[in-house]
Amino acid sequence: MALLRNVAGFAGLGLLAAVVAGGMLAWAGPMAYLLVTEVALQGNPTTPWVWPARPPHDLGGALCAAGAFAAGALLVTVRGPRESVRD
Repeated sequence: MALLRNVAGFAGLGLLAAVVAGGMLAWAGPMAYLLVTEVALQGNPTTPWVWPARPPHDLGGALCAAGAFAAGALLVTVRGPRESVRD
């Protein structure tokens, strides 16, 4: 369950980053978020927003990851990824 939650959440973050930064830099959003949650792994995470650090059957973490995926899928569907201009 944790693997499914994390894959869906990071895919959503990648889609959100594709809308903001473009397709070539879409990897930067999930990697930055992963670095933030690495700090939370050292302590006791109390918020569901650090869902990669939460226990596998945590409902709040699953809802946050699902929300990230839904928001990313919705924004990419509506706006599309940001296009970069190449010469």
